[in-house]
Amino acid sequence: MDALLLSLMGQFSLSRVCLWMLPEGQEGVPVLARSRGVDAAKAHVLMTACAPRLIQHLRREEGPVTVEDLIDGTDAPIRDFATNAGFLQFAPIHLRNELMGIVGIGARRDGEACSELDLQLLRASLAIASVALESGRFYGTLLGKSRELRLANERLGELDRLKFEFLGNINHELRTPLSVIIASLDCLIRAESKETPGQELIRYAVGQAQKLLGLIENLLTLSAAAQKSLRPAATLADVVTAVSEFHRDRIPGVSAGLREFTCVLESPELTACFDDQQLRTVLDALLENAVKFTPTGSHIRLRVRDVVEDGESWARIDLEDDGPGIPPERLPSLFEPFQQLDGSMTREAGGMGIGLALARELARGQGGRLTAFSEVGKGSIFSVFLPATVQFRSRAADDPDRKGIVMSQDLEIHEVESKGTTAVLRVKGRLDVKTSPLLLQRVSEIQSKGQNLVLNLAEVSFIGSSGIGALLVLVEQFTEQAGMVRLASPSPAVMSVIQLLNLDRFLAIDPTEDKALANLGA
Repeated sequence: MDALLLSLMGQFSLSRVCLWMLPEGQEGVPVLARSRGVDAAKAHVLMTACAPRLIQHLRREEGPVTVEDLIDGTDAPIRDFATNAGFLQFAPIHLRNELMGIVGIGARRDGEACSELDLQLLRASLAIASVALESGRFYGTLLGKSRELRLANERLGELDRLKFEFLGNINHELRTPLSVIIASLDCLIRAESKETPGQELIRYAVGQAQKLLGLIENLLTLSAAAQKSLRPAATLADVVTAVSEFHRDRIPGVSAGLREFTCVLESPELTACFDDQQLRTVLDALLENAVKFTPTGSHIRLRVRDVVEDGESWARIDLEDDGPGIPPERLPSLFEPFQQLDGSMTREAGGMGIGLALARELARGQGGRLTAFSEVGKGSIFSVFLPATVQFRSRAADDPDRKGIVMSQDLEIHEVESKGTTAVLRVKGRLDVKTSPLLLQRVSEIQSKGQNLVLNLAEVSFIGSSGIGALLVLVEQFTEQAGMVRLASPSPAVMSVIQLLNLDRFLAIDPTEDKALANLGA
């Protein structure tokens, strides 16, 4: 979705663009999936008020529909809301004659109208995007189903473990009485000096008891071989790697439900003492809870960071959502087993109310703890604390300089350095479809303070089309608010792409950071 919007903005020089996706089944109001240069609140109001009529139009049309074409009196609200949000036309995303998405398009930055060739290119781009989105949806569903099958297989293994554990626990209760029975029958046989019909029955009973004892011994042997302890196999390992792998594993299934699932790593490496499998079980329980009780269009975020409390170092993993939240009076009993609150907020996996209770016990078993914070209407934050031996670039765990770095898998964004009316931001790594949204998010924080921006790209090793699109978007956003952006010390990888696309005429580029600051009067 990010690649589609950034590509459209770069290809057609658009000032703003927005994407709504229809929920599976084609029922309900389209969900605002992505927006660039558009006020999200206005985009939401537009679709909430005009979805039925707009969908009716776009299902009849194969190409874009301009706001000016909506001349029917019943379409006046669409024109009003679209004009207020800055949209000039709407384009459908069709797949197999079904409407799956709507793209809202604003004016071009050069002020020119879209030509017929532009419209043809737009139709082709959206046709390709529809196939890509559908493929992504199928792929996510497939991975989700594969994961469900894997978890089902793991649960079967757990049931086998519980079965053997049960057999082991009743060892004494079964074998001891049976041994007494066999010994008593042996005594009866020896007491009889003559062969009697009763001796034959006793010998038969002894034989069957010995057979039963053999079966029990075999089961006990099998139990001893198969039984596993719940004690964690905790080792010192990189919790950042473990959480990143969990995020990659779960993101297809979560995003298939039109929920955004992101991961923010505030340290590139963070050592902690934990059991990898049990940590995944804890995160699974927390994520399933968040997915189950947040509506489509929600944002779920994993965050990994190190904290120091009372002189002790911890690796903290937060799972945040912007769902309906939990009433404060319910928080004290949230982790109690078999506790169920109202149906919209608290039912755990299987409806038994054991998911969070199990997660808490597993966290405690690893020497950590699990906490929850929530506000009604603002979402919830579940935090897993694991005992950590933190080493980050040879600095102490409580060094404040460690807090200023945000990591994705491929991009490192340093703390903003403020120089009066100008902010300096340095990035390192790759600017592509995965990391560009993280950069735009950080830049929007600078823009909200009314500062100009010097973006240092000296350590950017790769920049894709989405990265170029992100640069154009942030320049446009600053320009709209009378701000300025200068790119400093672009790496050869960045500069070659900029020159290839002739973008140096749109972008202000300086060979050094000091030169960029001087040009901005800082």
